[in-house]
Amino acid sequence: MKKLYFLFSFLMATVIGLSSCESDDSLTNEPPAQEYIDKAKEILVGDIVLSTRATMSGVDKTLLESGCPTKFSFTWREDGMMVLDLSDFTVGAMPFAITFRCATKFMQLNSWEKDEYPGSGWVKFVGTDGNVTTSGDDAADNQEGSGARVDGFLNVDTKQVEFIVDYNMMNVRTETFLQTIDPTRIDRFEEEFAQYEKDLEEAKKEQGKN
Repeated sequence: MKKLYFLFSFLMATVIGLSSCESDDSLTNEPPAQEYIDKAKEILVGDIVLSTRATMSGVDKTLLESGCPTKFSFTWREDGMMVLDLSDFTVGAMPFAITFRCATKFMQLNSWEKDEYPGSGWVKFVGTDGNVTTSGDDAADNQEGSGARVDGFLNVDTKQVEFIVDYNMMNVRTETFLQTIDPTRIDRFEEEFAQYEKDLEEAKKEQGKN
């Protein structure tokens, strides 16, 4: 009888656990409150400069801990999707430039994401099958089956953002680590990038990469 009781308890716990996971997964497919979307449209729009690290097979090609100033472009489609655009991106020791575009959808956070990003104002944005090209040509919003994707988080109250672009090509990723968006950086982009290149050359000398 005890064996049957423990077996029944185990099965019930499994069912409840699976139900919770399914409920959690379905929640993440739900859009956030409209007020959050409206705020996101005011924050992620036009050209924005963010600090990023580019990695290839896990190796940081940016070489600097502070990352590289990178210009992203954000636009919004009529269907409510946000398009993230990164044109002719190359940095540090990367052997080629990448142009990337991907339509992303905003969603609610699941339970474990809420633990990782506590407080109010957080939304996540996800895009799949982004369009990747190294030719420099303008890319469509998405390319079916490419496997390239965007996974990001935005706090519409504090304007903090964090996201990863996985190009699904030669294990290259762009990691935009958690930071507060400063809209004035676009005015200093050329100056910031020139300073980055100067610091990069110094770092290469110190690391014996020249």
